[in-house]
Amino acid sequence: MEFWKRPLWRVPVVLGGLGLLCRLLSFILSFAWGRIQIAQGPGPDGSVVLTTGYVGEIVAAVMFLLFWLAGWRFVRGLTRRQIFASATIMVLVYAALLAAEQIGQAVTGSYPMWVYRLWVLAEGKSWVDQLLFRLTGTVSLPMAIPGLFAPYLYLVFGKKDVPQ
Repeated sequence: MEFWKRPLWRVPVVLGGLGLLCRLLSFILSFAWGRIQIAQGPGPDGSVVLTTGYVGEIVAAVMFLLFWLAGWRFVRGLTRRQIFASATIMVLVYAALLAAEQIGQAVTGSYPMWVYRLWVLAEGKSWVDQLLFRLTGTVSLPMAIPGLFAPYLYLVFGKKDVPQ
């Protein structure tokens, strides 16, 4: 439990836990949405068509709320300098995951499964990516880069640094 009290690891632990929670909620909502569509029965041509509907938007809205609630609850007491240092760790992790994803796709031509599993750490900030996708209508590497810096949004919860 001593690990949690260290300010340097606060944002990575909060965002890692939030990522696990968000991925779990995403799976649950997607499963429930699929079951609802199956329960509605086949269409006029006799086939059941599964669509994503508004699940992406609902998940993004829930993630947005959870992102800010987690910051307010767990990051609020730190100074801005501590939050910046802690958030920088997550920005570097996100950048390494994005680089590994791009390199893996360029080298093998397919998506590396181990990168997908590690992206659970970044699920808490995926609301930023979803927002940028909805605003621009494109999915590309330049649209993924602003989401890397989402941990710095926790700076709004920081206390002003006390000059020494």
